[in-house]
Amino acid sequence: MTITRHPILFGLFAAILFVACNNKPETPAISQTDASKQLIDEHFRYLNDHDLKSLIGQYADKAKITTTDWDGESFGPQGADQIFHQLFYVSPDARYLVDNMINTDSTVVVEYDVVGLKEKAGSPVRYDIRNCSVFKIKNNKITAEATYSNSRLYHNR
Repeated sequence: MTITRHPILFGLFAAILFVACNNKPETPAISQTDASKQLIDEHFRYLNDHDLKSLIGQYADKAKITTTDWDGESFGPQGADQIFHQLFYVSPDARYLVDNMINTDSTVVVEYDVVGLKEKAGSPVRYDIRNCSVFKIKNNKITAEATYSNSRLYHNR
């Protein structure tokens, strides 16, 4: 009685082929710089959509938020909620137009214009203000944000 090796080799080949076909290629790891850029791109999309819930979800629990438009500092998602709630109330049609971004692993600097309408003496006034924000990022959360507004570039139209 002779034993042929063909069925055994065929079974082994089929098993290897099955395993090889079911292996998914590994997705390349995203760099910290790319992750930071993606987070800030989303941040400005949420600003333009006035998506308060998504915006405040981007902040770490102890994030420090400062701006030249407000006295003092705000902290964490609760502080972000207060600031953005007020901004969206004052100018519900504001658009945030990014024109320059400098990005490192953990810091992103963004220059942008804020354009919108605000109430002044009972009638809406168009405005355009130049801002620069410095974001510190860790674990895909904003841990600090400092926003500077140039009041000399504030234009009422």
